[in-house]
Amino acid sequence: MNEHKEPVRIALGDNLWTRALIDGTVRVDGFAVEFHSKVTLPDRLHGVREGKWHGSDGTLTDYILEKDAGLGVPKISLPIFMLGGFRHRTLLMRRGGIPVANLKDGRVLLPRVLTPGAVYVRGLLADEFGVMRESIHWYTIHGEEEDADWKWLRGRLNKPEGFEAVIAAAEMLSRGEFDALIHPGGHGFFSLFGGDQMLGGTLERFPALYEPLGNAAGILAWFRKTKIYPIVHGLQLRSDCLEAAPGLAAALVDAFTRAWAASEARLNARERDLLEREKSLLGFDPYRCGLGDVQRRTIEKLMDYLQADGLLRRRFTVQELFPLPVDYDR
Repeated sequence: MNEHKEPVRIALGDNLWTRALIDGTVRVDGFAVEFHSKVTLPDRLHGVREGKWHGSDGTLTDYILEKDAGLGVPKISLPIFMLGGFRHRTLLMRRGGIPVANLKDGRVLLPRVLTPGAVYVRGLLADEFGVMRESIHWYTIHGEEEDADWKWLRGRLNKPEGFEAVIAAAEMLSRGEFDALIHPGGHGFFSLFGGDQMLGGTLERFPALYEPLGNAAGILAWFRKTKIYPIVHGLQLRSDCLEAAPGLAAALVDAFTRAWAASEARLNARERDLLEREKSLLGFDPYRCGLGDVQRRTIEKLMDYLQADGLLRRRFTVQELFPLPVDYDR
């Protein structure tokens, strides 16, 4: 049973993964856990580190780098991955402009240096096109708050957080002021086939822009070659919270597993078809809790990218990042 005097408070984004937990359809057996979705993105990303929440769906990138730097309240990540998917479609360019392979010496916008999607796309450009990090003139959309100083960064637009800043960046790309934009969207489900509303809305507003790497067959070929399925957000809890409540980690894995099953039942026919097609083509279920071969390979590759960026000093083992002895692969 839960030994906490107070409920375990977890900040989460409201999405298909989490909705059954947020609306109370699914509860955590044996523990008093509250899920809060009406919180700001910075609060979700950094609230645990600052001691505001017992847990949240922070990014795997932040978790690794904060662990490396010893920042904030100690926390532990559970392999409950709520947002992820292929980052290929987040690279936007102008129709009729230069090809991706010619981005050397180009001007590229990204939300922040530490935005997980930007980390993955920088690695993708280097691995697949030979466009190395140091050959691009990088600019961030947002300011330096909660971001890293980076030796290859040329400047910041200092736009405030929010979708309007992304629209302003897309407009600058459309006018030819930049050569490419790494869009922060692309977190929608069925990412093999697209459909993310934030990304799609940007393309509808700026028809001169397109996704040069958005071909589903090309993305699938890349996955079959690399066995990488990018992880963005996952559940992280304060270490002292988990220590004070033995069994909480396993109960959360069970609850999130049941929440996803409940969410599947809410899919319409088109969504269900896309989900089944993606799982069939990939050969695994990317929305299942656990640390399978694909997740482990992805975590290792993310650390490769962070080291190539010059952002990660110490490389961790997967066991160090996910240390609790929970039967994740059941």
